[in-house]
Amino acid sequence: MYSSCMRTNVSSTRPVTSTQEDYIRAMYILELEEKGASVTQVAKRLKLSKSTVSERIKELVRDGLVVAKPYSDIALSKKGLALGEKLTFKHRLIEVFLYQTLKTPKDNIHKEAELLEHAISDDMAKRLAKFLNYPTKDPHGSPIPNIKKPINY
Repeated sequence: MYSSCMRTNVSSTRPVTSTQEDYIRAMYILELEEKGASVTQVAKRLKLSKSTVSERIKELVRDGLVVAKPYSDIALSKKGLALGEKLTFKHRLIEVFLYQTLKTPKDNIHKEAELLEHAISDDMAKRLAKFLNYPTKDPHGSPIPNIKKPINY
């Protein structure tokens, strides 16, 4: 599977894994939709146990992607927010491509985009956005972030 090989560099010492990217994107979506995220909400969204999520959140805090206080909500750091936005940009752009260009049924595109968002490079995402004429919404009606700004992380 491609996603296990594709990683985003957070620092020169520790790349972000595709699993960590899933956590970041889940938190990004929760912060947009719910105006905050908790370990419980992330666990529910990713269909994982709270203890599993808690352990992964500790790693993300250590890597400077998440800010957490005991007995409080968790939040993305500035770096985490930028990565969440980039992943959501890629994910939603891929959904548009799968739906419009490949005529993939709408109920299948999310699952496919979940896999492909980790594998597509920033440059290819920019090219795909241009190819699709810079869409502003995905097929589900959700806005595509960062559409004309360069992807900076």
